[in-house]
Amino acid sequence: MTSTRRSHEAVTGARPVPLLADPRVRRLVVANIASYLGTAMTALAVAFVAYRQTESVVLTALVFSGNTLPFVILAPLSGRLITHTDVRYMLAAGQAAKALLWAGVTVAAGLGALDYGLLLAANFAYGSASGLITAAWPRLIELIAPPDRLPDLTAMFKNTIPSVAAIAGALSGGILLATLGRTWVFAIDTVSYVPLAVALLMLPPLAKLPPEKGGAVRVGIRFVSRTRALRQAFLLTAALNLAAFPILSALPAIAHEIDARGHVLGLLTGAFCAGGALVVWAVVRLRRRFSYSSILFGGFFGAGLLLLANSALTEWRNPGVDAVIVAGITLVPIGLAVALNASLLQALVVLECPDETKGGVLATYGALAAAVTPIGGLLLGAAIDASSLWFPLGCFGVLLSTVAVALRGRLRIFDTSTARACPALHGRPLARAPLLLGGGGHRGAAPPPSFRAIGTPPC
Repeated sequence: MTSTRRSHEAVTGARPVPLLADPRVRRLVVANIASYLGTAMTALAVAFVAYRQTESVVLTALVFSGNTLPFVILAPLSGRLITHTDVRYMLAAGQAAKALLWAGVTVAAGLGALDYGLLLAANFAYGSASGLITAAWPRLIELIAPPDRLPDLTAMFKNTIPSVAAIAGALSGGILLATLGRTWVFAIDTVSYVPLAVALLMLPPLAKLPPEKGGAVRVGIRFVSRTRALRQAFLLTAALNLAAFPILSALPAIAHEIDARGHVLGLLTGAFCAGGALVVWAVVRLRRRFSYSSILFGGFFGAGLLLLANSALTEWRNPGVDAVIVAGITLVPIGLAVALNASLLQALVVLECPDETKGGVLATYGALAAAVTPIGGLLLGAAIDASSLWFPLGCFGVLLSTVAVALRGRLRIFDTSTARACPALHGRPLARAPLLLGGGGHRGAAPPPSFRAIGTPPC
């Protein structure tokens, strides 16, 4: 693997700014944790209720497809909105809409009227609200990232924060489901969106993107088709969302197969998210030593092998505690590998496209992930329902590893493209890595920059 040992100071002339140096970023981190905590608890409740009512992996995956399928239709509008609207207001309005939605579900659950059809409709409404703001989050992260820390902050907001909250949410959600019932889970989720909306509105005005001529998505698609690095990033994103993320929709079936008790689903979900919680730590340390092509190859190839090992070892063990332990241990590195790939790919897409095409490219990127993920979930669910649980999971693992081997030579484009977009980012080590949720600069490091009204590239 390619390795570099140049110091950050030698490349940029300055020590890296800690990720959480700005108090406004810290507020966003805390508010995001609260929001994702409620979301994780609700996802567990929805999966538990949907599978118990239908006993079908396909129908359970169909419920979760409602979280992403609306992205395909609404992503173009999201790309246009970020060229005309301050992303603070876009994201705050999205949180308010989600709070109102889950308030309605809470009422239905309290009245005993919550069934599979209502869960399906609620998830499609949730996906619609998320689809309208899908391009706003990468743009916000780009604007608030300290210089030279965009991949690290992307990993924090895209994977570490959701994963940390998901671990607590999966465990506490399972306890609340068993003790207080699903109504309280949905009520907590409703309240959890309020702190994030407030934290977003407390941010200073942020820069708008220049308007795109000819339609945001058309501009984005044309730019992606002409840019080799973006084509490769989109191809890898499609493979990741087709073969890796659908394992989440299969977790209820895995838990039911190895131990039907309700809390086991929470344990397995927590194990998968524990890997994602480590992604900031992994990104910072791997970027010290290896090129992007090497990191992505290892992430994809490793995820495939680990998924194959998970299916083989878990099937080999007898149902019960030992099978739960084996499944949990293998899900942790799977979660880390998947989160590592997703974080780096999003950061590379943001770095590669100029402001003039960013809205369309980000909208197209969100639509691609949203379209492919439910397809993978439905394919995996149909294969599981038609055959066995473990064989389709192993096949998806083989697919991921095969993609890594087939594209290994092409991955080197990311090394040259990121070097052109931001020379300081390419293969340089950080002076000191942040802890799980931030910090990590040296004394005497540069003061935190103000939020960019005119975007300086946050490499």
